[in-house]
Amino acid sequence: MAGRRFTLGCVHGLLALALAVLASAGRGAGQEAGGPASDTSAVDPRVAAEGAVEVPEAGPSNPFAGFETHFLSNGVKVWFKRLPGAPNVSVSAGVPVGSDADPPGKEQLAHFTEHMLFSDHDGRTEQEIKDAVEKVGGRRNGFTYLDRTWYYVTIGREHGLFAIEWLAGILSPHEMDPAVVDRGRQPVENEIRARPREFFDHLVAALNPGWLAPPDFWEREFGIERLRAPFPDMWRSLRDITPEDLRGFYDRYYSPAVMTVTIVGDLDRDEALDRARSAFGSFPARPVERWTINAEDPGRGRSTHQWGFQSAASYQSRHKLFHPNAGELLTAIFVRDLLNRRLNQRLRYGERKAVYGASASLVMRGPAAFLQISSRIDEEDYDFARAIIAEEIEFLRSGTLGAAEFEADRAAVVERLRGANQTAESLSAWTRQIFYDPSIFTDFPDVLSFYGELTQSQVASFASRAFDESRQVLSVSRTQPVSQGTAVLAVAALIWITLKVISWALTKPVRMKDIRYVAHFRLPVVLRTLYALGLIAVALALGRVAVAGIGWGVDRWLRPVDNYVVQHAVIGGMLAAGLVAAALLLTSSPRKLLVFEDHIRVKSRAWRSHVLRAGDIEDIALEHGFGAWFDRGVLRSPPLAFGLLGPGIRLRPLRGRSYFFRSRDTEELAEVLGSWWGRPVSRRPWRKRIGLTDEEIHELLGDDG
Repeated sequence: MAGRRFTLGCVHGLLALALAVLASAGRGAGQEAGGPASDTSAVDPRVAAEGAVEVPEAGPSNPFAGFETHFLSNGVKVWFKRLPGAPNVSVSAGVPVGSDADPPGKEQLAHFTEHMLFSDHDGRTEQEIKDAVEKVGGRRNGFTYLDRTWYYVTIGREHGLFAIEWLAGILSPHEMDPAVVDRGRQPVENEIRARPREFFDHLVAALNPGWLAPPDFWEREFGIERLRAPFPDMWRSLRDITPEDLRGFYDRYYSPAVMTVTIVGDLDRDEALDRARSAFGSFPARPVERWTINAEDPGRGRSTHQWGFQSAASYQSRHKLFHPNAGELLTAIFVRDLLNRRLNQRLRYGERKAVYGASASLVMRGPAAFLQISSRIDEEDYDFARAIIAEEIEFLRSGTLGAAEFEADRAAVVERLRGANQTAESLSAWTRQIFYDPSIFTDFPDVLSFYGELTQSQVASFASRAFDESRQVLSVSRTQPVSQGTAVLAVAALIWITLKVISWALTKPVRMKDIRYVAHFRLPVVLRTLYALGLIAVALALGRVAVAGIGWGVDRWLRPVDNYVVQHAVIGGMLAAGLVAAALLLTSSPRKLLVFEDHIRVKSRAWRSHVLRAGDIEDIALEHGFGAWFDRGVLRSPPLAFGLLGPGIRLRPLRGRSYFFRSRDTEELAEVLGSWWGRPVSRRPWRKRIGLTDEEIHELLGDDG
């Protein structure tokens, strides 16, 4: 055994000596040829006892470094980054226009334009264009946002130059052939689930006109005007978009001078740029017509609080930015990443597990942007989590975080950023999310170096403005402190008590034995149906206006109150008031006529009964509807006067509105009223009904009349 070990040791020693000689010869050859000398021959002082040498690792690369900016002759901007060793190439192109530019009545025009650019072109069908990429393993798509549209193709590096040409073909001017446009509508309709409007769609649209819709977040907080209706008819809009609309939209907003092309991958620089020049540089230059929106600071913050039946409290805090420049946006990205790390470290991974996860994000729309902090918080930990969030924001605003702690967090954020952006796709995605506006970002920013050079005082300068209370929009939804069963019982009790009080207040009992005659007003079935439908329509219209007004008032004055008792007391009061209003509306129409010894009552379901004595009545007569409708105030007593073309009783007081009605036996009722009034009730001649003298009748009808 000892001899065998000796033999093996000799063999290993001879092999090691041979490898060392070969390595030495290789190093000498490399130096003679002018190549870089290897540093592996240098002996590291950190040598372990067993003779192993620890080789130092190469410094980490910066994936954001090395981006080149080139402008083609027609104005197209090209960002190029060679990414050695990357298996894929990503080519993208974006324009700073989106659905914000859709004209009213032509909603989805920007989206439809995006679809049409992938359609039939240059003698090839949409399927052939798609297959050209997919058959070599590529992926492609387009995205339409409010303020930008972005196209991309990702493909293996051996097909990278082809991808540049392919995407240029997509972005090039299209004919927008009518037949191709008609075929292209259906995919868009299917994507957005558009369909012809039906009854309830029309009803919803009618109940939600633009003037009644509350301002959305962007309009309320940034002053960005909303151009489209609250419920646009997307199907009709798509049907109304013509080939001329599509060509006009492309010609206006797809100017090469606002187009940004990004090429990232393991491509030869000169070959990639030459291919970009020949492909994208061939687009005809056109004047720049950018879609612009304005953002204005309302100069106030806002907070809303509500309670719901949910498992955890929902927290969302938005911090507004107005017309941010490149430096402010990059700082906002750093703050976003820093908050993501620190809030999760303290709220999710600390000793107290208050949240599943805390999220910070940056949302942009033209000149408007906001940093958002959101999380779902366990109700019992809500105050603790709010205090932690407030403390972290104060650290940012004041710059009082410990230097060592700030550096450690920054290092972690930098490494996370570095690791997440090692592929061509991840780098190209920045032009879709952040770097899409050429008026803000001329060059592709070196985000990693920016993070590394950012000081805590610079962060504090930004945060003191961004996290000012006048720029905060806070929305909190907490869990109900009562159970669902208790809430249902409370609402039921409130409704019951309110209806009982209404019944007591609106009902005036009379002595039944004093009633001499009861006549129920009779309405034809058609009239009752029309009246019911009309009442429903009026109730819907008034209810919608009331809901809009109440919603506006609640949003403006009640939601900012962070007090459960106050909020729900007011909500309960509004519910009771709504029940009272509904009861008054439903009980307002007359139902019957009660004849007493000394008076009559035109009775509704409530106290609104109209008491009339004999001396209060000017006239009672049997009339046809045509004549009675001209009487004073008849149409103020619906539904009695509606649809009464046949004979009915017209009762005209000395003061107030008149009544026109019929009962089950109108003739009998006329006799009863005549007996009570002390005068006969008879059918009046037509000439008297219309209030004209004989001379006036002859003058009106002529000599032959």
